[in-house]
Amino acid sequence: MKLRGVQQTTWMSVLALAALIVIFPLVVTQSFYLTQATFAGIYAIAAIGLGLLMGYAGQISLGQAAFYGVGAYTTAVLTTTLGWSPWISLLFALLIPGLLAFIMGYTMARLSGYYLAMATLAFGIIVHSLLVEWRGVTKGASGFFGIPQINLFGYTFTQGISYYYLVWFFVVMVVIISLNIVHSRVGRALRSIHDSEIASSAMGVNTGKYKMQIFILSAMFAGLAGWLFAHMSYSISPTSFTFDASIIFLAMVVLGGSGSVWGALIGTLLIQTLGIIVHALGEQVSFITSDFEHVLYGLILMLVVIFVPRGLFPAAADGVRTISLKIRSRKVKKEKQSRLRGA
Repeated sequence: MKLRGVQQTTWMSVLALAALIVIFPLVVTQSFYLTQATFAGIYAIAAIGLGLLMGYAGQISLGQAAFYGVGAYTTAVLTTTLGWSPWISLLFALLIPGLLAFIMGYTMARLSGYYLAMATLAFGIIVHSLLVEWRGVTKGASGFFGIPQINLFGYTFTQGISYYYLVWFFVVMVVIISLNIVHSRVGRALRSIHDSEIASSAMGVNTGKYKMQIFILSAMFAGLAGWLFAHMSYSISPTSFTFDASIIFLAMVVLGGSGSVWGALIGTLLIQTLGIIVHALGEQVSFITSDFEHVLYGLILMLVVIFVPRGLFPAAADGVRTISLKIRSRKVKKEKQSRLRGA
């Protein structure tokens, strides 16, 4: 019965998300906010992958932006230089980050915690350097231009409502895949690894196998986000895939809550909303620039780690659960009192 309740709640949440996605562009018609909502969907895909890695496998990665960039540049090279279809390039935008994650996971199998974080940080620096210096393939610091639009059965997805719905369709798919993993046997194994890898190994859980699988999946989600970003922007450059981008993804996950798929999504929306607020304030106050966002991200990370270490979504969910239990207990108490009076 408990499992049914979990699954029912999950599907109700997914349906609620789908309804909000459909309604948003009907209520908010300004192109700026629609573009920001589209970018939020792209970032959410990468953040959910990182959330699975951190919250369930217990691994910290500072290289999510590198996989994000590899996915973007893979589709840029295949579609712009070689003239392939974006849908064919999507397959490689998923496979190449996944292959790189497999190689990293295999060579760094004994690393965990902060050591793995430093290794992924080094990987991100290497990838960014390659994007800048490998001019024959990546076009160097100037980046790629003229990346083709995505076409499906004669319909072209351009910036605006059509691309917004395309991006958020993939977000819903990623959420469904992630929730199915979380509520499966694999998800239970990952949670046990997060709680205690030594205890999990002692119970017979193949910790290396599950950590490798979730690391690859996280990289593939980032590659998907990069694919969507490249075909929305039409041009990309290495500046979009720096260490700063990895920190932003990390802030999204930590803010929302790494132990929840919904937490990563909510954290992404909150960070994107914060960026919009900073942009609006920057037009009114001269000293508030785009760099001011990084100050706020650092402050948010510090405050969340100190006061709400599990993130906002789990804390809010616990609060709602506590309130509902109190209301239910009061109802039961009143019913007992009424029965006693009737007796």
